[in-house]
Formats: sequence, C-alpha cells, structure tokens
Amino acid sequence: MGAHNNKLGKGKNDASEDEEVVESEASSDEAGEGNSTSEESIDSDADNLSDKEQMTRAQKQIQIYFTSNVANEKYQMEDTIYTIPASFKRIDLSRMVKKLLDIKENVSFEFLINKQILRSSIEEFLHLNNILSENVIQIEYILSITKKESTQIDKISEWVSKLIIIEDKLYCSTFEGSTLCYDLSNFSKIDERKVADTSIFAFNVCKNDKLIDGEVRYSESAVGLSNGTIRAFLNEETDQKIVMRSELYLGNHDDMVKSIAFSKTGSLLISGGADNKINLYDNNEIVQKLKECMSENNTSKRKMKHVLTPKKCIHKDVGIITALTFFNSNNRFLCTGLEKHIKIYDADTADLFAALPYGKAIMCSDILSENLFVTADEQSVIKLFDVRCLEEKAVISPNEHKYFFHDKVVTSLGGNKNGIHFLSSSHDGFTNIYDVRLNKLPVYTIQSEDKSKVLSSTWFYRGSHNYVINADETHLMLHSF
Repeated sequence: MGAHNNKLGKGKNDASEDEEVVESEASSDEAGEGNSTSEESIDSDADNLSDKEQMTRAQKQIQIYFTSNVANEKYQMEDTIYTIPASFKRIDLSRMVKKLLDIKENVSFEFLINKQILRSSIEEFLHLNNILSENVIQIEYILSITKKESTQIDKISEWVSKLIIIEDKLYCSTFEGSTLCYDLSNFSKIDERKVADTSIFAFNVCKNDKLIDGEVRYSESAVGLSNGTIRAFLNEETDQKIVMRSELYLGNHDDMVKSIAFSKTGSLLISGGADNKINLYDNNEIVQKLKECMSENNTSKRKMKHVLTPKKCIHKDVGIITALTFFNSNNRFLCTGLEKHIKIYDADTADLFAALPYGKAIMCSDILSENLFVTADEQSVIKLFDVRCLEEKAVISPNEHKYFFHDKVVTSLGGNKNGIHFLSSSHDGFTNIYDVRLNKLPVYTIQSEDKSKVLSSTWFYRGSHNYVINADETHLMLHSF
C-alpha cells in the first residue's frame, strides 16, 4: 500500500443527503433488498445500551481507507486514510462515499472487510472477526444490486418445468409436455411444439462445435418424462425458427426422470429420477445416431423408433434423485435427492467420489463455482457447501452460511457466472438473490405479481448487464439489474 493522506470523515450529514441515502438503501420496486432486518436488529441492540456505553461507542475512532474494483472511473477515489467513528454502519459509509465522490444520483454501495460483507457496525464486525481496530482497515466498496425494470416476455398457459439459456436463446419445457424457444435479442417466440403426452420433469439443451455442419447449426435437446422415457432431439436452428430433424429414445429408466445433465464438453449425458439409478450415456454416440436417423428420415417414408442404452449405470444406494449437475473442470458431477445424502460421482469411472450425510431431503441444487455449491432442502433452507478440501480427501465441507427466506418449496437455484451471487425461486412467489459472502439474508428480493408461484428462474447476460428470467404460473418475466 502506498503513502496515504489523513483526513477526518464526518459522522453526520445534512437532512437532504440523509433522505437521499435512505431512499437509495431501502427502496425496491418489489419487496426490497432484505437488508433492513439485520440493520434494525443492530439498532435495537444499541437502544439497550446504557448512556455511558453508547457515548463510549460513539466516541471510539478507527482509521480506514477505501478500495474498489468498480470499472466506472467516477466510482474511483484517491488512496487516502480517513478517521471515522467505529460505530459506522453500511448506511454511514454509503453516505460518506457518495459525498467523497460527489455522487448525486440514487445509488447505494455494499462494503466488504476481508472479503466479507458488512452487515453491522464496523466495531462489531472487527470484534466478531478478531481484527485489531488499531490497524488501518481496508474497506472495499461495490455497487449494490438494484433492479432497473421488469418486462413481460410472454403470457403462458402451461406451467413451465425448466428454463435453459444458451447464448441468446431461452428454451423452456412444460408440465403439459411442450417445449418452447424464445429469441432473447427481440424476445420473440420462435418455436413451440408438443413433444410428449405426459409431463416433462427433466429438460436440457446442448450446443457445441460437433453440432455444426457447414453453415447449418444444430442443437441437441433431451426431455425426461413422468413414465421414465427420455427422448433426445436434433434440432436445426436459424434466427427465425427451429426445426426438429430427428429423435432418439434413451432406454433403461423405469420411473419418472427428474434430471438430465450434459457434461461441459458435451461428451456425456447423465440422467436420474425416481427409479434409484443414474444412467450415463455416451453423448457422442447419441449425436451420431441422431444424424443417422436424420439421414433415414430424408430417404425413407417409414420412421423407425431407435433406442439407445447407457454405457454405464450407477444403482448402488442412489435413492430418488432431484438434481444432477456437472462441475466445469472435470467429469465429476453433483447428485442430490430425497435419499438425504449429498454425493459427488466420477463420471469416467461411475464411482462415488465423495459423500456427506444431510438428514433432510434435498429438492434442488446448483454448482456456483469450482469450490462452492448450494442446496435447498424440504424445509426450504438453503445451504452453502465447500469442496476445496476434495483435493486432499474425499469429504464435502458444509459452509457456515445458511439462508432462510422462503416459506414454501424452493423450485430452482441458479449460480451467477461471477461465482458470488446466486438466485432461488419458490412457490411462495419470491425470487431472492444472495451473496455467498453474506449469511442468512438475500441482497435483493423480487416478488411475482399477485405472489404467483415461481416455477423456475435463471440468469441471462448481455454485455456487462445481468438479468433474471422468471416463469410464474402465467408469465415469463425479465428483470434487469
């Protein structure tokens, strides 16, 4: 750290600035940011202190300096030491930063010390984390998540079971047996078709270079049905439409299929559900068969029903599966379900790599980064898990962070590509955005219209902008941040 100037940070601001910051900190078009709970509890604790204790707390000073990785230059400041009251909280720091940067617009900031979000006074944070207040404290500030607007993509008549986004297309499956596709460059629906007479409980889409044939681009999709059937499709895609060119049945499931996942390279397809087993299919073989079927369809009027069996099957102590997800850097995948265990398998060998007893049925899960994943259990409690220890031993470590903010079943979890934020949606009508550096509370909450059940949610990115797409009982909605 270079040389610093020393300045005194003011603890009070004029009334007009107070009103501006309170609006910035607390406002939300929907249900708010979910930060008021922690701040109110801290204030109530302060009210219980004696006058002498409150005076001592107010008089204690600490030295800090600010850092930030915010790209916009107008949010950068000089490397300067400030002396401020140790009782400062997030709202006080936000006022201070806005004043130092001469920011007039309605923005708010989050503050981090040692990569942990500040949700108390600085003094309490330092005490809880055993940080010496005599040191100069580095405080990083970042822009808070703020929703800009909500836009309806479509009004839908069928309940959506799954949302998948690849590039600029949104793929949906429904419990009525349909699949839909939207072009997110203009939010137009370019495909809707009935692919099954039963409910689609599992759905996924794969795109890679192996599916490009000259100027023609294909996608591969797969649906898992309530009767145990898996159907894979080869689809020709253009900007205006999607045409299904061939299909293939994947065998060896006897009951409802709940999850389908493609490996990151597209070489494997795995599936699991209510029949207590995981099937591992060679996806290169699936694609080859789909291309052969396409040629047959072009030359023969009679369509054949082709069935492909898995190359491996895991059936030992599997239980009923609710979610399968591949890690990015290897062929290991996360498996969660009603069996009350969290498991990680090696897809190359089909062997169990690591396991952790959980004690409750897990309804859904998702991988946030190479180190972290989240689960939501039958009581709608969301927990964060760490897998960094797997390099040394095959043990999954529960992280201390838990999130309690849904009172009905959690329908989806989705990690943001930044590896820091993730979302959850629920039948309680709320979609929450969480920060892995913060325990218990969301940093933003979206409420659906009339508290309609949120059936599925996912992230969408365009440039540096982040969006959340929600499917509730009647609408597909886009929320921009």
